[in-house]
Amino acid sequence: MTIGKMIKHKELLGRPTLRKYLPETHWITPARTLRMMRSYSTIFIKPNKGSGGTGIIRAKRIRNGYEVRSGQSRKVVGSGSLYRAIQSFQKPSQRYLVQRGLQLGRYKGAIFDARIYMQKPVSGWVISGMAARVAAPQRFVTNYHKGGHAAPLHKVLLSLFGKRRKANDRLSKIAALSYSIAATINKHHPIRELGIDLGIEKSGRIWFIEANSRPGHMLFKQLPDKTMLNTIMKNKRLIRRLHS
Repeated sequence: MTIGKMIKHKELLGRPTLRKYLPETHWITPARTLRMMRSYSTIFIKPNKGSGGTGIIRAKRIRNGYEVRSGQSRKVVGSGSLYRAIQSFQKPSQRYLVQRGLQLGRYKGAIFDARIYMQKPVSGWVISGMAARVAAPQRFVTNYHKGGHAAPLHKVLLSLFGKRRKANDRLSKIAALSYSIAATINKHHPIRELGIDLGIEKSGRIWFIEANSRPGHMLFKQLPDKTMLNTIMKNKRLIRRLHS
């Protein structure tokens, strides 16, 4: 089951305790795009039903105008041509949203986010895996299929904050937030797995990026410790046995 990004955004927006974690997001129009570009230094244009980081466009304010990038392609334009440049990277068959860009924390010079692998093998949600997704050099998406790689989340948070207590505090917050997100989306959709992606700024602020109802587990194969991968696979078998 593929659930569109905007549906999930609106469902989470309906829960007051989650609103502060949601970056501003709208269906794309020329006026909204320009307004958000004035409010934020970076915006992302995402296909409503895309996954794996495919088709994401980034528009960024630079000294002499705007830089619009998709994959390895880039255009530098003035404000009059900004929307046209974004459209040139869009697929006509897709609906797109425009979203505030986040100042993600960095690990060894590359941006990262957190992937939380949630499963509901029986009656309650469990966190089967947590890992950092570290982007490939010069990439603005962290997805495995776009060259991103896994790193132990606690190690990455410790590197970002330099203090064990703050890293542990953020881990607890990430876990609590993931349970809330899974429960909220599950209210509307009969799902048993969810890959939740959260952005963490250097300040420690946490943002919701995406929740994928068909999460891949390849990221967890890259971790030296296979405990989380084994838990994911064990729960997958249990879900198949009990619910297929």
